[in-house]
Amino acid sequence: MSSPRWESLMLKHIKRAGLVLAIGLVALAPALARGPGTYAVKGKAGSAGGGGYTGASSLTQTSSETWSIVWKIGSQTWTGYGIGDGRVIALNFTGNGQTGVMLLVAKDDGTGYNAAWSYTGERKVGYEDWTK
Repeated sequence: MSSPRWESLMLKHIKRAGLVLAIGLVALAPALARGPGTYAVKGKAGSAGGGGYTGASSLTQTSSETWSIVWKIGSQTWTGYGIGDGRVIALNFTGNGQTGVMLLVAKDDGTGYNAAWSYTGERKVGYEDWTK
């Protein structure tokens, strides 16, 4: 039979462990909002008259530092491959007869990425907001 003091001590440690677990999960949540996954994309084309658009992207981690992307805007699809640590990812892409480059930078608030992209040979840059 356990003593009330022992039960009180055990309860104290269980509560402390629960608190540590909860803090860990809260701290981990922003990190989970970047990296592999599906993102809602909201962007603006790279010209003065460029319009806004929405779409989706799927980012897959293929090794510790390599990535693949499928990016869909309307009926158009691009695919690509890149390198990075998950916080910053540089990608090339191709689709619809065009090629280009993209840079993803994790948002400070942990909700996804800010993206900048351009088609090969262009002098204009498009910008996107990626949110999980």
